[in-house]
Amino acid sequence: MQLLTLLGVAWCLAVAAILLPHRRALIALWREPVMRHPLLIVESDDWGAGPLEQAAALTAITDCLARHHDSRGRSPVMTVALILALPEANAATRARLLDSPEFAPIFTALQAGIARGVLAPQLHGMTHFWPPALARAALVQPQVAAWLAAPDLTEQLPSPLQSRWTDASELPSLPLDDALVRAAVAEEVAAYTRLLGTPPEVVVPPTFVWTATVEAAWAAAGLRVLVTPGRRFTSRDGAGRPAGIDKTMRNGEPGEGEAIYLVRDDYFEPLLGHTPEHALAALARKTELGRPCLLETHRNNFLTAAGGDPDQSLAALDRLYRRALADYPTVRFLSCAELGQALYDNDPAWVERDRHRRFTIWLRRVAGLPRFGKAARLIGLLPLLNLFARPDRLHP
Repeated sequence: MQLLTLLGVAWCLAVAAILLPHRRALIALWREPVMRHPLLIVESDDWGAGPLEQAAALTAITDCLARHHDSRGRSPVMTVALILALPEANAATRARLLDSPEFAPIFTALQAGIARGVLAPQLHGMTHFWPPALARAALVQPQVAAWLAAPDLTEQLPSPLQSRWTDASELPSLPLDDALVRAAVAEEVAAYTRLLGTPPEVVVPPTFVWTATVEAAWAAAGLRVLVTPGRRFTSRDGAGRPAGIDKTMRNGEPGEGEAIYLVRDDYFEPLLGHTPEHALAALARKTELGRPCLLETHRNNFLTAAGGDPDQSLAALDRLYRRALADYPTVRFLSCAELGQALYDNDPAWVERDRHRRFTIWLRRVAGLPRFGKAARLIGLLPLLNLFARPDRLHP
């Protein structure tokens, strides 16, 4: 009897030794909303001011999306993160906005997709770079100077310079002046509002590099939803890679002001080999964990000028939705703005309230925590807790 008591005490101490170092993550995973249905959103970046080929691509994407419907009759929504301007030739700081006559076909195609309810615009940035940094880089980098002579595809710029909210004219990058950041955010929000006729609700930081100052300025301007990779990169390191992580986040967590975070960390990039099957595997993982599946893609998949194969990418997009609807009959389509609002409101139509189901999903989430899951299985904690979980999947 004494031996059993000692073993029990030892087991309790082992459990405490595992739980205490991970308590914040365990609590955060419990607080993270559990979605009631499989949710699929394809998030597409970099559209807007640029090559006219985008007009035909947006029209073809609109037609593709409109062919599919979920159980409520809703077509898939592709979010379109917009770049609002390109610089004039040889002038990094003077811009041509998306509503200028030269971009009229693009703007018309975009508005048509919005009117049909399958394209959802989001703010990406006034430009996909910090103009003063680009101007300085052009003085010493022939590639940048050549691009400025005939600016078109921002994808042709060096990757570090595509970060808008850090000065990557030299590496490692340097922080931007706070006052300049706030002025730039105010300018791009005002431009978006004038162009689209409504203020932006969702923002996607270019290259996922931004700072607390930028985020606070977005919140002050009324942005409600911030799409993230689950981490905030604040700079570029000496090799040009995103660096300076100062915060991590989960779906539905509050950011600055009244904004909340969404996490986008899966991909549908046919140009890079991310096939519909890759995306469906991501949807399966996210559904199993009660999370929305946000798939990152970029316009270059749909533009020959950017090295993409439009026909192949459109066929892949069509196959993705056909397979998703077949494999997940209860899958739901919505925009990031709508998802953000549902999380903000804790809407029971979208967010699971049943504590038993939430506990089941929580166990699946914590089992994947680095170090915790393996240790908890080893001492029998997870097998014990799983006795109280529901054996069925959450809304398959």
